[in-house]
Amino acid sequence: MWRPTPALTLEAMTSASPFAAASAVSDALSAASARIGEGLVSVSGRRWPITGIVHEKDLVLTAAHAADREEGLRIQSGGTWHPAQLVGRDPGLDLALLRVPGASLSPVTWLEAAQRRVGSLVLAVSRPRGSVRTRLGVLSVVEPGFLTPWGARVDATLDADVSARPGLAGAALADVEGRVLGMYVSGGPRERRVVLPAETLARVASELLAHGRVRRGYLGVGTQPVRLQGQARAAAGQETGLLVLSVEPGGPSDAAGLALGDVLLSLDGTPMEDVHDLLARLAHDAVGRSLSLKLLRGGKLEERAVAVGVRP
Repeated sequence: MWRPTPALTLEAMTSASPFAAASAVSDALSAASARIGEGLVSVSGRRWPITGIVHEKDLVLTAAHAADREEGLRIQSGGTWHPAQLVGRDPGLDLALLRVPGASLSPVTWLEAAQRRVGSLVLAVSRPRGSVRTRLGVLSVVEPGFLTPWGARVDATLDADVSARPGLAGAALADVEGRVLGMYVSGGPRERRVVLPAETLARVASELLAHGRVRRGYLGVGTQPVRLQGQARAAAGQETGLLVLSVEPGGPSDAAGLALGDVLLSLDGTPMEDVHDLLARLAHDAVGRSLSLKLLRGGKLEERAVAVGVRP
């Protein structure tokens, strides 16, 4: 259970000792690191050990690349190794959820999104091989979320000036009160470390518990942006669309009658001007729904209904 770090009092900061202020800060950071460490475990799979964050007393979140098979998964807590079961993986976010049968682990306390502040001191805390490792930094970026190239949604962009040395996979990014902002995973160019915020972790964990995977919408169509010209532009009422380059046989787009050369203009009223527009509209809440599709074929507008499938 989360316990607040004792405040750095004015008395402590103005004590007779010239080192009192530094000592008080040091003690507070050390206490926070130890408290965060109570909610972390070591995770061992086929690869080298990494860190896991205790989500519930028998559930652990960790990086998916270290849990790429179900056999031989273990977690270490309190110096003891326990067998773990794979609940599910989301490779699009490099996130996995493990269950530790019969365990009574100590879940971390999550920091609410409204309390994140740029400039705050933060700790990157890991436990890849049993002992706690801590790095101090500053929360340098808090911005809106984004879609990964695989269509996975990250609810907020968080970044901290913490040295990205090996061993951060699965580590917690936390404030100096011991509350966790998110978890480090691999992603993006050159497999750089990305922080998945707490709200993304909670959403994906819920999806994995329910389905064993994260369901994302799928149309079975390959597209690229195209700029419309002349009569096509006038008919469409917009400057760009998505040119259909391929249609998967038997897929949702094939069933809806899409063909090579069609230009997708909107999906359920959302303009399709970039591939990310399509990915964003095909989030998990679109799976199984019938959406209206507006397209341009041979210079003429057409409307069709397409049933959103589940991405393989």
